[in-house]
Amino acid sequence: MASQESPLASIFRSMGLEERRVTDTLKNQDLTKTLHELALEAHAEKGCDKSIGNLLYAIATAKAEPAHRTILAVYVAKGSIKTAQQLQGGLDFLKGKSLFNTTELETASGVGIVVTPAQVQAAVDSLLASKKDDLASKKYGIYGELLGSLTKDKLKWADPKEVKAALDAALEKAIGPRDAQPAAKQEKPKETKKESTAPQSVTLVEDKSLPSAIQTKIIGTTQHEGKRVRVYGWAHHIRAQKNIIFIELRDGTGFLQCVLAGKKLAHASLAETLKRESSMCIVGTLTRPPPEKHVPKGFEPLELTADYWELVGASSIDLENLINVESNVDQLLDQRHIALRGTRTSSILKLRSVATQAFREHYASRGYFEVTPPTLVQTQCEGGSTLFGLDYYGEPAYLTQSSQLYLETVIPALGDVYCVAQSYRAEKSRTRRHLSEYTHIEAERPFITFNELLDTIEDLVVDVATRVATGPLKEVLATINPNFKVPAKPFKRMNYADAVKYCREHEIYKDEDLKIHFEFGDDIPEGPERRMTDMIGVPILLCRFTAEMKAFYMARCPEDNTLTESVDLLMPTVGEIVGGSMRINDYAQLMEAYKREGLDPSPYYWFTDQRKYGSVPHGGYGLGLDRFLMWLTAADHIRDVCLYPRYTGRCQP
Repeated sequence: MASQESPLASIFRSMGLEERRVTDTLKNQDLTKTLHELALEAHAEKGCDKSIGNLLYAIATAKAEPAHRTILAVYVAKGSIKTAQQLQGGLDFLKGKSLFNTTELETASGVGIVVTPAQVQAAVDSLLASKKDDLASKKYGIYGELLGSLTKDKLKWADPKEVKAALDAALEKAIGPRDAQPAAKQEKPKETKKESTAPQSVTLVEDKSLPSAIQTKIIGTTQHEGKRVRVYGWAHHIRAQKNIIFIELRDGTGFLQCVLAGKKLAHASLAETLKRESSMCIVGTLTRPPPEKHVPKGFEPLELTADYWELVGASSIDLENLINVESNVDQLLDQRHIALRGTRTSSILKLRSVATQAFREHYASRGYFEVTPPTLVQTQCEGGSTLFGLDYYGEPAYLTQSSQLYLETVIPALGDVYCVAQSYRAEKSRTRRHLSEYTHIEAERPFITFNELLDTIEDLVVDVATRVATGPLKEVLATINPNFKVPAKPFKRMNYADAVKYCREHEIYKDEDLKIHFEFGDDIPEGPERRMTDMIGVPILLCRFTAEMKAFYMARCPEDNTLTESVDLLMPTVGEIVGGSMRINDYAQLMEAYKREGLDPSPYYWFTDQRKYGSVPHGGYGLGLDRFLMWLTAADHIRDVCLYPRYTGRCQP
């Protein structure tokens, strides 16, 4: 094994990639192949500057067409694209384009734009001048905010290293070294009367003569305008000035602007205890700010003017060192427990909760019953190669790939049924839409036809999307994905054979390098499938796959026994989010399917019995909640919509 990996490992190391990144890359055959090809394209296979190697790696892992990756690799090799910002500009421009003007690409990537050191310095000085009050109070606590503002706006095309160096130097000059201890300067003779009587700290005491405060969540503050309330939460952002502190408070239900004004409430000794993510209690009166005062989007319309506050739990000043605007994907995932507190990530998790509830409401409104199948099983459902095995009290067992077989056993008792459960696939795929553990929404219905199954899937997606888009978090969805629209019925229905024909006619190849066309019977993998879906631009119910491509339990088409009554729902930008089929309901056919797949039918006796005691035509499907959320939120990667994603190489935190 070492002899096979060694040459490529040597190439990747010579490109300046870190050892962990080299190891992770070699575990993924597709990524290894892509990165190697880009290295050859950029003539970097014999070594290159680390910055070039990192850009090539970023291209290899980006969501992009192979041809677009090659174009960008050439620009990197020529030195025309030198920064991650320029590369992202190019990726954004090329997305979805088959034809384009190179001048437009270069403009979108900032090619040829030179930002001089003088321009960098001027931008840094201007920004620090505008943040003078914040610097005086928060000092290095706003470092990430300053750097982000410079690199995303004023100095978008500058070298980030130069920007960081200029900012570091300017901050050190303005407020001193990061680890400086400013207290030593204030030493005065002990005998000075002023010094001996001046308080070193302030202790706040709640004024009991004021009206009793109503404890409320932030989302409930609108019903308490003009009243005194008590709110608990975390300091999302803090801006301190002389005798006044502005706090954006977050409690999970929403955001609220709070003002701590006055020599006591905003005393310097108290302000020093407040850092980002400190947990606190704020008591005060809710008022409506004047129209000219800006209230950030997503905040409650009222403002809390405090008369008392207390620190519940202090936050470390090291927070900015854990994650910031420069953190890479691995750092963000290692610190996922902190990253979850970010506005976008927390919003997506809220949408995930609302979407899950919307699925349950959909099923309840259609008369389904929810069941809870086991996830520890001793049978396979989707093929043995993707099973996670474990020892179950001395017997072999597995984490379930799907709850479908168990759902089928319940329909004679409950009729239409569904479940929301975890499923597990031991696939060593590191694509943007694959997980090793995912939330599976599955349903089974008796006494239906294949066309009714397709109608059922269509109804599910449209109804749930409508519930989320018009529900309590509709504004959150509009902020996360302003272009989202509930798809129109009916969805496009296309047979697998027609998909092969479409790929051939539109130059979507099985092998892009060798220009090899798809043939009937070939599996259409993720990349070509998504390209076809994006070109068509509407949801597609892709139907009637060959029997060899699908699971053993799928019913054959009555008009062609080589095909199955199967369906995948493909959504633009994501690809497959649902897989379903009619199920074999004949005992003899099911026994033949076991034999054909080399499966011992004895462990499946409980499943087979459904064909012996009142078998009926029935069908069902499984929807990946994580992929549904990718489509809903326009997320680039499936890990962005998970709480703690699990995939090849990652099982923490």
